[in-house]
Amino acid sequence: MNILCPYFNRALVISTLVSAAANAAPIQFDISSTVTDAEGSYIGGVLVGDTITGTLIVDDDAANGGPGSDPGPGTNPGHEYTSFWEFNGPPYGVSLLDVQQGAGFSSETQAIVVNDGLTITAEDTGGIIPDGTYDWIEILGATTSDYCPSTADCGANPNEILVADGEEWTLAIFASDDSWFTGGSIPQSLPTGYTAFLIGLEFDDEGNETGIILSPVETLTMTAAPIPTAAWLFGSALASLGWIRRKQTA
Repeated sequence: MNILCPYFNRALVISTLVSAAANAAPIQFDISSTVTDAEGSYIGGVLVGDTITGTLIVDDDAANGGPGSDPGPGTNPGHEYTSFWEFNGPPYGVSLLDVQQGAGFSSETQAIVVNDGLTITAEDTGGIIPDGTYDWIEILGATTSDYCPSTADCGANPNEILVADGEEWTLAIFASDDSWFTGGSIPQSLPTGYTAFLIGLEFDDEGNETGIILSPVETLTMTAAPIPTAAWLFGSALASLGWIRRKQTA
């Protein structure tokens, strides 16, 4: 029995890791998109016609949202939402590749913004979609840092906090109102019909937006994320235990 103790301890630790991963409920978005607009600091680095492909792994369980999550509505003009969830854990991330340029972007998933019945105009989206009311989800990955301008009291007015010195990449998915989800919960499947865009923003170290990329998504799939490595290790540990038992019996 003393010989087996280290293996039981190892299996117990790995089992705990697997349980935590299972509770994380990761899902995976795989995308392929073509750039239709590149402005500012992105000019030359990304070209119109470039293909951007990538994977975004997120959480479909709002209960796993971090302390910065807001399950209530936000009404700040231009930033309205039904619910806002932060997911900064290791299982979640954004990985994108500009195929033609060979340039990559990766980060943790910073947030998921959900809107159930958002009324917007074509002007709001730069003509991306027509006037209407939509169900909308936004998956945000970023390398930016928070920045508080000297002219603002960021403690009293948190909306004045800006992002700076990095990039934000957003997968935005629009569907007709009430065709996708209700109540602000995170969708667990794609709607029958939708319009999706990959939007890239670049900021300088003072919070000024210096560049923008618009890349309509041509293919989009949503599946369960692959089994975490810990699960395979757990299986290996169990197999080792079985092998030891058989050897002792022999």
